[in-house]
Amino acid sequence: MTLTPLLTPLPHLDLSWSKKEAMQNWHLLLSKPREELRAEEQLRNQGFKVFHPLLKHYKLKQGKQKSIIESLFPRYLFIQLDDELNDWSTIRSTRGVAELVRFTDYPAVVPESVVNDLLKQVNEEGLIDQTQQETRLFKPGDRVEIREGSFKGWQGVVKEQDSDMRVVLLLKMLGREQSLQIPLAEIKAI
Repeated sequence: MTLTPLLTPLPHLDLSWSKKEAMQNWHLLLSKPREELRAEEQLRNQGFKVFHPLLKHYKLKQGKQKSIIESLFPRYLFIQLDDELNDWSTIRSTRGVAELVRFTDYPAVVPESVVNDLLKQVNEEGLIDQTQQETRLFKPGDRVEIREGSFKGWQGVVKEQDSDMRVVLLLKMLGREQSLQIPLAEIKAI
């Protein structure tokens, strides 16, 4: 998911621009690879208001459904800046920061509504928690293909996910549907 269509360049400064519009805007920073947390910490130490949305969700790892936390937008951070007062040169030299996202010569402005919508989803731990919504990787009726084992290449429909490790599939065999219990690691969604 990319925010590019939502970003707009700062308007060229002219007399019709009001001071209030020029005050505080959210901008987008690109961090160095895997250094989002370092950049966030360093910018906060400098007194900047930074928002780094983190997502908590389930992922299938080694055949088990595990809860993980990762950046919602890898390598990107939101930073609120006063377009007239802040010295932006310190941002470029901050550890962990690669660059301020720009359109031509102007730093990209993220609409405040986008940041506010993300902030509304953040819980008391500072995370966007999707583990409450997605308790199972597969839902009844999902079409899947078997990746390993005797039935490799066969397609079926999920009847139920009976544990964190196994799923019950309906396969068409010998002219009728048969139930088959199979490890999660051996199937993939179609």
